[in-house]
Amino acid sequence: MEKYELLYGNTNKVLKINVESGEQYTVESGAMVSMSDVFEIKAKTGGIGKTLGRMFSGESMFIQHFIAKDSGELLLAPQFLGDIEMVEMDGSKNYRLGKSSFLASTSNIDVKTKSGGLNGMLSGEGLIQMEASGVGTLFISAYGAIHKKEIGDGETYIVDSDHLVLWDSSMNYTSELISGFFGSIAGGEGLICKFSGPGTIWIQTRNPRNMSQPSK
Repeated sequence: MEKYELLYGNTNKVLKINVESGEQYTVESGAMVSMSDVFEIKAKTGGIGKTLGRMFSGESMFIQHFIAKDSGELLLAPQFLGDIEMVEMDGSKNYRLGKSSFLASTSNIDVKTKSGGLNGMLSGEGLIQMEASGVGTLFISAYGAIHKKEIGDGETYIVDSDHLVLWDSSMNYTSELISGFFGSIAGGEGLICKFSGPGTIWIQTRNPRNMSQPSK
C-alpha cells in the first residue's frame, strides 16, 4: 500500500493519505472529504498577522492540523475540479504558492505569509503571498491539469498570472500588461508574469476566473 495515492484521474483527483499513529498533516480548511475515526483535529489561524495575510493572499483564514492517533486514511479534495501534485522538498528551496493552490503538507513543511511586493499586487497574486519551506511533502492543487516548466539559466518565460500554481521563491519576475488587452485591465485580463531563470514553475491549464464569467 502506497503512502500517498492520487485517485480518479486528472480532472477529479482526490488525495488519499494512509497514515500511521503520531503523524501530523496541515490541511487547507474545507479540503477533508472523509477519514478514519483516528484523528485529533485542531484549527489554527496562526495569529492575526498570518490570518490577515492568508485573507489577502486568497487563501482561507483557517488551516487544520490532523493528528493521527492510530493507523487509518484521510481523503482530501481541492476547491476546484483538477489536478493534485506532490512536491518533495529537501530544504534547499522555498516555494511561493498561487491563490488557492495549497492543499496540504506534512508536519515539517512551514507555510507562512510573505510580501509579494509590487509585482505580486500588480499580477493579481496579491501583496501578501504564501511561501512554503522545510523538508517533507507539499501537496498542491489546480484548476485543470498541472504543467511543470523548467526555466533555464538566463531564459525568460511568460505566464498568465491566473495560471500560476507554484514557483521557486528565488526566481525574479516582473508583472506586465500584455499588449492588446489594455481595455480589459479592470477585469484582470492581460496581466502576465515574466520570469527569469533558472527555476521551476508549476502552471494550471485552466483559469479559475473563467468559472465566474457567464458563457458566451
